[in-house]
Amino acid sequence: MFAAIANSWNDRLLRLAFLCITLMGIAVAAINPFQSVIGIERLGFSPSAYALITTLGALFSVAASVYVGVYTDQTGKYRSVLAGCNLIGTLGAACVFFLPSKATFILAHMVLFPVGATTFTQYFAMASLAANNNAKLDKDLSLSLVRAAFAGAFGLTPPLLAVAVAGGMELMSVYGVAAGVNAFVLFLVLRTWPKEQTSLNQKSGIGFVESLKELARGSVLIRLVLIAVIVGVNGLNNILLGLLILNNLGGTASDLGLFAGGVALMEVPVMIGAAVALKRVSSSGLIFVGCIVYCCFLAAFSSLPNMGSAWGMIVPAGIGAGILLSVTVGYIQDLVASRPGAGSSLVSVSHFGGAMFASGMFAFGAVFTDYQGTAVIGSVIGLAAGITLFVMDGARFRRSHPVVS
Repeated sequence: MFAAIANSWNDRLLRLAFLCITLMGIAVAAINPFQSVIGIERLGFSPSAYALITTLGALFSVAASVYVGVYTDQTGKYRSVLAGCNLIGTLGAACVFFLPSKATFILAHMVLFPVGATTFTQYFAMASLAANNNAKLDKDLSLSLVRAAFAGAFGLTPPLLAVAVAGGMELMSVYGVAAGVNAFVLFLVLRTWPKEQTSLNQKSGIGFVESLKELARGSVLIRLVLIAVIVGVNGLNNILLGLLILNNLGGTASDLGLFAGGVALMEVPVMIGAAVALKRVSSSGLIFVGCIVYCCFLAAFSSLPNMGSAWGMIVPAGIGAGILLSVTVGYIQDLVASRPGAGSSLVSVSHFGGAMFASGMFAFGAVFTDYQGTAVIGSVIGLAAGITLFVMDGARFRRSHPVVS
């Protein structure tokens, strides 16, 4: 495994994807754990309004990601598209930081961040391109390393920001951190990615309509829906985590940052281990295991009496999230294995579906139940999705790829 990791680092494109997504992890982690708290507690959005903002933002993000994925496959213009999306993400964070208001929050989270977020799937497309052009690379390990880099950055950032917030840093400054990091990613892409056409700028030769038809096959869509619900449980936790810690467990913003960071750090070795396990275990089987662990975590976490009893939940949360967030990426890309851009855009489609599920569950909970009830219902639905996917793919734990016809 160490030789495979060394080969991954020596590949120029995979190394760039690794560095960029690490920095993106810092930028996202600066905002994500505090986003619902800022939107609801600081800026005064209602839970329903906040859910609407995140839902519409996710809808725009998936449309942008599908377009970007198909466009880059057609044209091979990965560098210019990636740079443009990074610039837009930088502007999104900067506008909220310099002009904090409901209007800039809506602009950033409904328009600018969704476009900037397409870079996330582009980094996985870069990893797939690298694996396709380098026989020494193991694709599952390459994707897991990139995903683990994101998780590692996500793990280290919230605790540091939690310390800063506890020391008096204004909570809205997290957007300033994200803006600065995104600007550096933009510099790195412009500086490192070669301008000339190379084998990395391969084109699919498939028309836009044909590409969309390929992505819209029934066997692909039903699996995407199930994956969306599965990863949506993680999205639901991201919305509920801060609210549960602050309102139900008696915790603080610092506790929120430390907990989120601890979970993300736990995800890193799990993601690497999951890549190794995939040599013997089926993707859907491993996703099923991750579902059991993570859904049980969320349901249990919502019923804890205080923050002191919550810290031990970092372990199951990290194990479950580490499996789900890494293995689902390769599973989805294998549905359209021949085209890395479009295949990676499906990752964004699944994230959109997950965001829809999370926002819908949160809005439902705001009307019919409380935060704890929302967590339990979401967990049950997510577990049912994991069981269904596992059965659809033959209920096999031994290594096999899903057959899409």
